[in-house]
Amino acid sequence: MCHARLVSANVVPLLERLTYTYPQVDRLLSLTKGTALRWLNGYRSGGKDYEPILRRERIDTRWVSWGEFVETRLLANYRDQDDIPVQRMRRAIEVLREEIDADYPLARGYFYLEPKGRELLLKAQAIAEMPEQFAMLTRTGQIQLAPWVYEVVESADTEDNLLRDVVRLRVAPEFPDLHWDPRKRGGQPTVGDSNVLATTVAEFVTAGESPDEVASWYHLTEEQVDQAVRYRRIHSPAA
Repeated sequence: MCHARLVSANVVPLLERLTYTYPQVDRLLSLTKGTALRWLNGYRSGGKDYEPILRRERIDTRWVSWGEFVETRLLANYRDQDDIPVQRMRRAIEVLREEIDADYPLARGYFYLEPKGRELLLKAQAIAEMPEQFAMLTRTGQIQLAPWVYEVVESADTEDNLLRDVVRLRVAPEFPDLHWDPRKRGGQPTVGDSNVLATTVAEFVTAGESPDEVASWYHLTEEQVDQAVRYRRIHSPAA
């Protein structure tokens, strides 16, 4: 019984699992080199220190947790990145942390999927004196997610827990069967519900194997194989 309690105590929650390095995050999310490090750990420029956006404070580590990756994915989807009001965005995230008394608020589906959570998004924006970056109130009184948020939410699978933690993400709308999953292959893109890397599938086809043969080896569809090949053409393997 004591041993069981010890094992349970040592289980790392999924959002806290260290999964990627900063360069891997940049490459997987097609960010400019160094962006993940700046967003997560802050930076110094012109003799001035800039605080992290996504972390409470700087951490001396080369690793990025799954929760931090999901949050970075959300910000990466905001196309006009230079227009993000950084300090206000940081304050809004702090408010959301305080509301749930936990880290990684942007990786919790609760704030996007539950009516009360969306109300808290609006509250955080107001406290941070932000424009409607995350959500907006429609004329009919409904709370609508901003398009850049909605696209990521649509790509997410969430855990059936109180805060609806994000446990898996589809890599892009054009690749619906390719996923980032921290429980598989170090979070590198895998195909369907399998444990096979998208790059492995693509490399077999590139080497001359027929797509239908590769599909049969891994119990995939030819469409899934095609997605892996197309993904490999435009994305280099993560470092």
